[in-house]
Amino acid sequence: MVMRTCPPVLLAASLLLGGGCGGSVEPIEVGPLCPGQPLRGPDQYVNEPLVQLIDDFESGDRHLALEGGRDGYWVLGTDFSSGKLIDEVSMQCTGRDLWAGHFAARGFTSWGNNWTGVFRATTGNSATPYDGRAYGGISFWAAFGGDNGPDFAVPFGVTTMDNAWNGGICTTACQDFYGTTVALTHDWRRYEIRFDTLAQGGWGSPQVPMRLDQLVGFIIWPRQQFDIWIDDLRFEL
Repeated sequence: MVMRTCPPVLLAASLLLGGGCGGSVEPIEVGPLCPGQPLRGPDQYVNEPLVQLIDDFESGDRHLALEGGRDGYWVLGTDFSSGKLIDEVSMQCTGRDLWAGHFAARGFTSWGNNWTGVFRATTGNSATPYDGRAYGGISFWAAFGGDNGPDFAVPFGVTTMDNAWNGGICTTACQDFYGTTVALTHDWRRYEIRFDTLAQGGWGSPQVPMRLDQLVGFIIWPRQQFDIWIDDLRFEL
């Protein structure tokens, strides 16, 4: 699908101002299994301080952007029961520029799959804490791909040294991260989760207040079949 016409709101504004719409905006090519793309989307936010960028996937690999003392990467957690499982950095669909993250699975029969952008590289097998006290939340662009089915609310959040499986504190029932659910759609949209709104699920150990100076990573953990694209992940003040 190619978007070539002005949305009604922009068209009305252009008529009131005596200007045109189509001449100043490049057409957007959208692949058959890709999310619908907004007219300008993440370009509105590219001037945020670079130190806040967690990952825009433009490295073309699983490493996070080397900003703000972060040197981590995307890590897959899986129960190995999925009939289909994808965790990749891809040029097939994107919110902005050339690359985006793609996480998809179906047919799993146990706890499923999670994908974590770990802020700091591990030391051996042990997690390394990241001090996020300068920030109040995380924003990102996300959408369902064409293989997802009906929209649903997806769990997003952060892990810390207290609940990460390799944080050295939790020994049983780990990964009860501080999270919320975000109602994704099949169109690219920007979302922001604030740290003071996140909470553990109540099933893991320990149950403690979130320590922002002990962050481990940003986690996505759907509990049903999914096909998710994500782009332009940033810390927010």
